[in-house]
Amino acid sequence: METLEPKLVQGVTIQGLFEIALKERLSEDAWRALSAGGLDRSRPVRPTYPVAVWLRWQNIVLRDLWPDAPLDEAWRRLGHTVMEGLLATVLGRIMGVGARALGPQFALAKLDHAFPGTGNYIRSQVKPVAPCRAELWLSDLNDRPMYYVGVLEAVLLLAGATAPHCELLRRDGDSGTYLLEWKV
Repeated sequence: METLEPKLVQGVTIQGLFEIALKERLSEDAWRALSAGGLDRSRPVRPTYPVAVWLRWQNIVLRDLWPDAPLDEAWRRLGHTVMEGLLATVLGRIMGVGARALGPQFALAKLDHAFPGTGNYIRSQVKPVAPCRAELWLSDLNDRPMYYVGVLEAVLLLAGATAPHCELLRRDGDSGTYLLEWKV
């Protein structure tokens, strides 16, 4: 499903990652590269950012924080880190309370309402397969499928799952389907 609007990342995602999760973790060189790439820390976070800018900023973070990690592992770690920052925002704390209270299956079912809060271009559909097992389709992976593995693992952990496992089952153009398994 393709959006007719420009692909935009919501400011809350930028705020969570750069003002909270990475505030003390990035090198000065990374902050300079981000600034040269349009991230102006002297101004309030804008409501939205073009997805192309967000993707460039992600690459700067990967090179700075995990330069020696295998690329797939670095993307997975970034997914966890983005969720860490997002969940530390006011909106994220509210979502986190609900996810913990209602459990993994319910949290996954609500992702289609949550993903547009981070970017206007991504949709999801969950299909329960068995207890503690589901398939999740995402509309746009931005050629970063392992990033979403990290995001989805973090969602499951937040919702009370233990030993979450997430793997990409198949890709279809920009979209992809993941298998998610966990224990409670």
